[in-house]
Amino acid sequence: MKKTLGIIAMGLVFSIPAYAQGRGGGFAAGAGGGPNGYPSSNGGGGIGGAAAGGESRANLAAYPRAQFATASLSGDSSFAPSSFLTFEQAVEVGKAELAPQKSLAQAAIENIAATKAKSRVEFVQDNVGNVVPLHR
Repeated sequence: MKKTLGIIAMGLVFSIPAYAQGRGGGFAAGAGGGPNGYPSSNGGGGIGGAAAGGESRANLAAYPRAQFATASLSGDSSFAPSSFLTFEQAVEVGKAELAPQKSLAQAAIENIAATKAKSRVEFVQDNVGNVVPLHR
């Protein structure tokens, strides 16, 4: 319960200075015309100060919404030339891409038949039961 009240109190305390972010409104000047008893340069006084609308602070400027330019694209968007190839090099690349690819079964058979690198360290157990690394 105390935590909830504390959070609510902190929310209220931190929301007090939020009035500075708003538009419109203002403060009423005293009889001297300006804030803190200084005379107003606008020549007025009383409630609302010298301003006709009762505002005596600057408002936030209003800007129109941003408009972003767009461009249309037609064709295959994945094409991006990365380098220049001579005609002979391009023909070789094309032949390599048109060559029949290995099937999944052929790739699996080659993977099984390939020699695997064996580790150079083996772990064994000594007479007491401790694990001991054995280098080959």
